[in-house]
Amino acid sequence: METKQKSRLAILLAALLASSALASCGDSGTPAVTTSATDNTKADTTTEAETGPVYKKPDKDFSGQNLNILIWTDSRFPIEEETGDVINDAVFERNLTVQDTLGVTFTYDIRPGLVSDYPEWLNVLNASILAGDDSYQLAGGYGYRLAKDSLGGNFHNLKTNPYIDFTNPWWPSNIIEAADLGGQMTLCFGNIDPTYYDVTYAMYFNKKLAEDLNTGDIYGLVNDGKWTLDKMAELSETAAADLNGDTVMDKNDRFGIASDMWMCVDGYIQSCDIKITERDSDGMPKLLGLTERYADAQVKIRALLNNKNIAFFGSSPDAKELFQNSQSLFLANNIEAAHIMRSMKDDFGIIPYPKFNEAQEKYITYNAIGDSTAFVIPITADEELSGAVLEALAYYGWKNLLPAYYDRALKGKAARDTDSEAMLDMIFANIEFDFTQIYSYNFGDEKSPSMAMRKSVNTNSDISSLWASMEKLYADTMDSLVDELK
Repeated sequence: METKQKSRLAILLAALLASSALASCGDSGTPAVTTSATDNTKADTTTEAETGPVYKKPDKDFSGQNLNILIWTDSRFPIEEETGDVINDAVFERNLTVQDTLGVTFTYDIRPGLVSDYPEWLNVLNASILAGDDSYQLAGGYGYRLAKDSLGGNFHNLKTNPYIDFTNPWWPSNIIEAADLGGQMTLCFGNIDPTYYDVTYAMYFNKKLAEDLNTGDIYGLVNDGKWTLDKMAELSETAAADLNGDTVMDKNDRFGIASDMWMCVDGYIQSCDIKITERDSDGMPKLLGLTERYADAQVKIRALLNNKNIAFFGSSPDAKELFQNSQSLFLANNIEAAHIMRSMKDDFGIIPYPKFNEAQEKYITYNAIGDSTAFVIPITADEELSGAVLEALAYYGWKNLLPAYYDRALKGKAARDTDSEAMLDMIFANIEFDFTQIYSYNFGDEKSPSMAMRKSVNTNSDISSLWASMEKLYADTMDSLVDELK
């Protein structure tokens, strides 16, 4: 990459992260995988002018030490070899660079850890900790569940780690702020694992359909600040058509928008700039209650997605299939979908989720952080060694992995035009999080205030009734979180 390109990307990534941010003990279902530091270590000659702040190698020598990492199978972190895939090879090279830099080796204990497999994954980790051994120096698992379990006292506070500096731009500052509990934080996300990038949400539109339907310049709507919930509903209604004339809208017809019923709905909380919590004078989160903005946005979204004559509202695979078959003008989905849809016949554009209204200052992006990998340091591990490794992984992920994902894989292959490239800059530069999103499972499965939009839209019901029925749970959960840390 040329110096000019590096500088431009560094500025973008700094903005992105400033505004945005988990030896086997017993038998494993997967044999441990070992990667070693190579002998061809090269000096890092990167200058601050090229990439911004410079990574500082720890003053402590960790040479010769091994890190055994418990990792879930849904992670894209433990890469064993180069395959020619841009992202795979970037992760592989990043991991080797970290091992070279610190003089350490990685071994992996890779186990299933999603949904029904998570309890067993956690049991393996906790058994090691309770036994008082240091079988695992790092663990990376299902963020949605691990956030809650990270608070039980089994993991180091990352905010006090001497070798982790969360003020550096390679840590997503917005998620660091959202995950902070009065100066305590036992898990981290971000540039360590590319699953973090995959679960960023955007809106796709079929460019041929938009032209055929005379929708006007959709990119222009975004740039002019006029891409709103109302405009999306208007264009979706225009696009929907009963193609076979049987008076029943199904997969043989064309919809205005296709969406899943889960994270795609959650995304409107961020995009509409809905605030759920704020921080008190002690830096602790407190609930704001059901705001007028939250309720008003829910009415609009609920009306659109539950209108079966306009919207396909179902599973993510079915929604993507309709869109790829040119049977939907819009598709709400994550950035990973752009890679999946590279073979789509019609060109598609990528734009941010809509704003609540034109008065809203900017477009804001949702990231389904719970579906990415959260990393923790077991209390039995060498805190300094593991912290130094996390800092190096985050830095070299920011420096080398993110450009590979963003410029080469996403912009270079998945995006269909330069307008989408500019939209991706906007999407990634405006990721925001809320405390109740990070610690969602503390409220119970799908019971967080950040999921009230999803639950009420799915049942086509008034959000105020749902909120009233959950208000005591919300308050009690927030109180218990605060009390646990006192």
